[in-house]
Amino acid sequence: MEKGDVSRGRLYIVTHTDLDGAGSAAAALISLGVAPGDATILYAEPYNLHEVLERIAGYLESGDLLIISDLGPNKDSFATTVEIIRDATSRGVRVEWYDHHIWPENNRRALESAGGRLVHDTSTCATGVVGRYAPGLHGRERDPFLDELEKAVCAADIWRWDHPLAPKLFRVADTRYEEGREAWRDRIIEKFASKTLWDDELQAKLEEYVNMELRNYNKLISTAYTTTAGSCRIAATYKTHGPPSNSFIGASLLSRYNAKIAVIVRPNGGLSLRSRDVDVQKIALRLGGGGHPRAAGARIRLPLWVRLARILLGGKIVSRYAAGKVARAALESGVCA
Repeated sequence: MEKGDVSRGRLYIVTHTDLDGAGSAAAALISLGVAPGDATILYAEPYNLHEVLERIAGYLESGDLLIISDLGPNKDSFATTVEIIRDATSRGVRVEWYDHHIWPENNRRALESAGGRLVHDTSTCATGVVGRYAPGLHGRERDPFLDELEKAVCAADIWRWDHPLAPKLFRVADTRYEEGREAWRDRIIEKFASKTLWDDELQAKLEEYVNMELRNYNKLISTAYTTTAGSCRIAATYKTHGPPSNSFIGASLLSRYNAKIAVIVRPNGGLSLRSRDVDVQKIALRLGGGGHPRAAGARIRLPLWVRLARILLGGKIVSRYAAGKVARAALESGVCA
């Protein structure tokens, strides 16, 4: 495939499930001049990226372009992901991976040895990485709208909150609670790709979300559990369904319990870690995950006895178990010594 030419093949985008994932997918569409309906867009978490790629591997053909955005390397899935990419590039598929998460050097080398191209910049969010670099890589003029999209999305994703739309977009893009969530993610990408950052439909979704958010805070507090690990106080809570977002829950736990580490655990064992001054990315790595120094994630196995105890005793038992796992990882990683 000639540089910048996607007309000879189909564009595939695999992106994260959050606001930055939507923003970076839209930035790719704008940068390459491709309409949303002319691309295949799929959503993944770092731990299941290989499974999502396996779904499309058989459809990839010579001349196609595969873009992966806003997904860092995960210890449990990365080796399989690299092998899928190696097979794709050997068949003439071009692979570009745009990210702003921390990349160990061995992961970078593995991707490049498989024929993939990593475009990496930790100074911005993934939307910014795509918007800054993709136009040039594909020989196209950079659309000025990409600047505004980057400012709005990064303000929320990097927790700067220096754009008036950031808290609104952050909420309406939190699709975990919603039926048909992939269709809603598609809708957000369509809006961004058409250079719309806010409209009446998004305003209505925001009002619906905020009402649910306020109702659910009390449920989260009822399952909270605190413990200590070295110099760190850890506050954990069990989240089942609906808003608030993990980042807002994390900020609430850190303040309410004067904690250094906030843990949000979900029914499938997924963990979200938040902190203001502890490198939780190192904790996540110990648990098989990754992320940023102040916001990271991993997945743990919830034993049968924990799942049964939750049914009998409530979600606090899951919070306690997760807090213990995080406490041990915090001590082993040295961040709470």
